[in-house]
Order: sequence, then structure tokens, then C-alpha cells
Amino acid sequence: MKTAGEILRQEACFMAEPPGRARWFWYLPSVLLLIVAGNQLRLVATASLSPWWGGGFGMFSTTDAWATRHLHIFALRPGVRRELDIPPALRKKVEQVLVLPSDAQLRTLAYEFADTPTPDAGPLEAIELQVWATHFDPETLTPSSTPIRFLTVRMGEP
Repeated sequence: MKTAGEILRQEACFMAEPPGRARWFWYLPSVLLLIVAGNQLRLVATASLSPWWGGGFGMFSTTDAWATRHLHIFALRPGVRRELDIPPALRKKVEQVLVLPSDAQLRTLAYEFADTPTPDAGPLEAIELQVWATHFDPETLTPSSTPIRFLTVRMGEP
């Protein structure tokens, strides 16, 4: 019959660090998690990424999700500024733009809307995109909209 000390020593041999595996390997998951969290915080601060995306760090600290953001798209023709409806075929793309409204994504979406027919005469000069977020007053919970990003794409620009 083995004593408790012998059993513990035998178990400790199985729990020892495997040979050939560097000690840094054990810290890799923590380091990767910190990199993802840091990158998401950077994108939230600099690129208007919704805190609910990009790793989810901070998602429960705000109501700023893609569902509380809204997009207004305007076709600009000589003397006319007309708001465009979002067709069902582009709803998924609009959702992606609301999550991360970068200039590149807004520009791509503007070109998608360039062929949208309007009853207005004249050549299409530009597409204007506006991304807004809904915020709530902490005392009264009254909603209000604040601008996140505006972009006007002149047609004919690369």
C-alpha cells in the first residue's frame, strides 16, 4: 500500500512541464487575448467600430450596437438632394457598414447605390452617406442621434 506522499509525488511527475515545450507557450493564450482586446479598443476609438463586434470586449457597457445605428443615403443631382431607400438586397452590406463605418466600406456602398434610379433629372454628381448612432439620456432615457461618420463620394472619383 502506497502512502499519500508517494501518490502525490507520482502525480506531480505527470503534471510536470513536458520536455521540449518552452515556458512562453503557456502564456500564449493570455497574450493573444490581450492583443485582440487592445486591437478592438483601438478600432472602437479610431474607426467607430461598434463595441459589440471585433471581440466583444465592452459589449455590455454600451447600447452602441449596429441595431442602434442608422444610415442615411442621399443622391445628389444638380439642385436636388434625395434620400434613397435601402433595397433588401443590400441590407446585409449596410449592416456591415454600420458595424464598422470605415471610409473604404462607405465608398464601396456608395458605388452600390450609384445606379439606384430616382425621379430626378440630371446626372448623378455624388452619393452622400451619413452614419448616426442612437444614444439615450442617462436621466430621462430620451433617445437622440449623434453623427458617427459622414462621407460624400463624387461620381467619377476612384
